[in-house]
Amino acid sequence: MSSNTFYRKYRPQTFATVVGQKHIVTTLTNALRLGRVGQAYLFTGPRGTGKTTLARLFAKAINCSDRKGAESCNQCAHCLLMAEGRSFDVIEIDAASHTGVDHIRELRETITLPPTLGSHKIYIIDEVHMLSIGAFNALLKTLEEPPAHVVFILATTALHKVPDTIISRCQRFDLSRFPVKSITEKLAKIAQAEKLNINAAALEMIALSAEGGMRDAESLLMQIASLEESKITEETVIEILGTTKKETVVTLLRLLGTSDLYGSLAFVRTLSQDGADLSLFCGVLLHYLRDLLLVSANSTNGLVLLDITDEQGTTLSELAQVFTPAHIVSMLEYFQTAQMNSKTAVIAELPLEIAIVKILSGKDLSVHQREGGLGTLSTPSPPLPQAPTTYEKKVDTKTPTETKGTLSKEDAEERAHPLKTDVASLEGTPLESPAIDIETVRANWATILDSAKRLNASLTL
Repeated sequence: MSSNTFYRKYRPQTFATVVGQKHIVTTLTNALRLGRVGQAYLFTGPRGTGKTTLARLFAKAINCSDRKGAESCNQCAHCLLMAEGRSFDVIEIDAASHTGVDHIRELRETITLPPTLGSHKIYIIDEVHMLSIGAFNALLKTLEEPPAHVVFILATTALHKVPDTIISRCQRFDLSRFPVKSITEKLAKIAQAEKLNINAAALEMIALSAEGGMRDAESLLMQIASLEESKITEETVIEILGTTKKETVVTLLRLLGTSDLYGSLAFVRTLSQDGADLSLFCGVLLHYLRDLLLVSANSTNGLVLLDITDEQGTTLSELAQVFTPAHIVSMLEYFQTAQMNSKTAVIAELPLEIAIVKILSGKDLSVHQREGGLGTLSTPSPPLPQAPTTYEKKVDTKTPTETKGTLSKEDAEERAHPLKTDVASLEGTPLESPAIDIETVRANWATILDSAKRLNASLTL
């Protein structure tokens, strides 16, 4: 096996060998064929989706002296220098380490110099969002009126950090993550070229773990191939990467389908104790749920998925009878949140456990429940007793002289200490004139002040 990293060794050298991103490749190749190359391009998308690769291919094709249509010849002096990374006409700038305005000012000073070998001078600025505000302002002035022989190709993984004034002056291309099938096919070609003894299930597991990044998948394949000299199986990948089988995902879905909360939470705990990476598990779960959504939405017309075994098709069909599309969409939302949170969670299992509880107790699932499908954990709570609108309380309207000598001990104490009366017993009492005259208040004023002071010292100030 070559010591060179796979993602560098097997980087596409022509547009025809680029995997995915078909709409972008078509646009760029048409521009080359028609001679309509612009002066500023912006490639944006997640890491490992081919931004720098496309930028280099485009730059090489622009200056190729013997281009066939849109494809570089890979034989001329310019193409050979590009392959060796020594072209003077293609300048790559890492904005992460050249963030200051001084670097862009230096660029502006050299940009007027003509190309040495090719027809254009091409500047590839990677991670352009890392530039400072001053650097962006300096770059903007250059983008507004660049020399005719200059082409800018900007690349970023964080488009929201790039000023709109920069974006508006570029032809923008959004690169998407690679489908699992495309990654698996590319890995299979690499494995064949490197004479690796690895089965298809292991390649698919690596592709799932890469989360749509081709470069990440190629790096993972090299990591596993370096550690394992014998046949590489799905179990090998699981052990090294901490990922999980689809059968494990099916087990959890069956537990959810029977509303088994305890069993589902215990299952997650067992996964964690066995050393599984729960973020990767959620990733596999999301891919499987997406397949299940397609099958559930088209259950009357049969399976709509390719490259699955009969056994996998039977399992998907069974689960499609348990979960409606509405169920599956809700699970996708909850598990997607769990997948993002599990990477930074203090307790690794917690995001997944929270998602499970919400799924099984969510009202949005129960209203679409199919027979034999999801149940709900919660039962309707009994209605709260209605509070009475009025409270009966016998109000003593006798004057102090009429009641003198006839009060019970409790009534006399209440009359002597009116603020000690149970507050709850007064709730709902109709607002009427109090049965206490001014003489009673004067006679008990010291007691009132004393009680008020104990309740709130500021009241007596």
